[in-house]
Amino acid sequence: MSMSIDEVEFHREIGRSHKGMSVLEFLDAVTGPVDRSSVRQASLDQALFLNGEVVSPSTTLRVGDIVELTVTPTSLIRDNREAIAILHEKADLVVASKPSGLAFDASRRGGSNTLDLLAEHLKQTEGSSQRPRPVHRLDKDTSGVVVAALGSAAEQKLLEAFRSSEAAVEYLALVRSAVKDEEGEISIPLRKKERSDAFLVPDPSRGTPCSTTYRVKERLRGYSILLATPRGGRSHQVRAHLAAIGHPIVCDALYKEDDRLLLSQLKLNYKHKRGRPEKPLLARPALHAWVFRMPEVEVTAPIPTDLDVALQQLRRLRPPT
Repeated sequence: MSMSIDEVEFHREIGRSHKGMSVLEFLDAVTGPVDRSSVRQASLDQALFLNGEVVSPSTTLRVGDIVELTVTPTSLIRDNREAIAILHEKADLVVASKPSGLAFDASRRGGSNTLDLLAEHLKQTEGSSQRPRPVHRLDKDTSGVVVAALGSAAEQKLLEAFRSSEAAVEYLALVRSAVKDEEGEISIPLRKKERSDAFLVPDPSRGTPCSTTYRVKERLRGYSILLATPRGGRSHQVRAHLAAIGHPIVCDALYKEDDRLLLSQLKLNYKHKRGRPEKPLLARPALHAWVFRMPEVEVTAPIPTDLDVALQQLRRLRPPT
């Protein structure tokens, strides 16, 4: 597809400071915080270009590359006011829900993050300048509950509660194929593939001991909906453990799954719209931190729209037999 100079709304040459970023990370850093699904849609709509060619948001940038948009950058920006929702708050604890695509903490690449938004909330509502102390983190692609303590004493108390399993977070995970048992425990030590990676690999000899319990919530044709609870607190633990037993989370490309779920994959007589690329039902890992529990506290994060739509379509098109 060609474009005229009059169509260009955004034009930027890549310098050394942005070398190695993906197109998505670059846009998040310089125009963001951007909405991941909006950037993907811009690519599908042939409105995102690298060196004059339509490009995927995951493409890695090099010095001298030219990134261009034929839509306004503001159309890709996520509304921070809706980025997190406070679910539970008291003197020493705050529980919030974050969307997929929002980073948990600040990074050298910039952009909005959950902890900054929590700190801003506390400043506006409580006049407090203290920074929340995270005791349960989520990676950028995962939605759902995040838990932070207010003060060092509360932090130590909550960390000990997680270590002793007095406190826990239960995840909802959509995986491919039928899980054999109704419930089980995955006890596989994990380690980072590379020191700078988030990607975890099984390693019984050098990995960190950790376990994930799971139970089947629903069985659909070709898919299972699980409730999983990690013990050990590794980032990506649920994702890595389910992949290790042959049931990777749907749309988890990092763990060798397809990067999107399409209606045409589910519906036999699906009719493509001529000249228009198919919009995915889901384009991020189908994992949601659903419930935080500890004595006298239970907080649930509503299932976000993208995941809920995907689940509803699966229930309609791939019901239990």
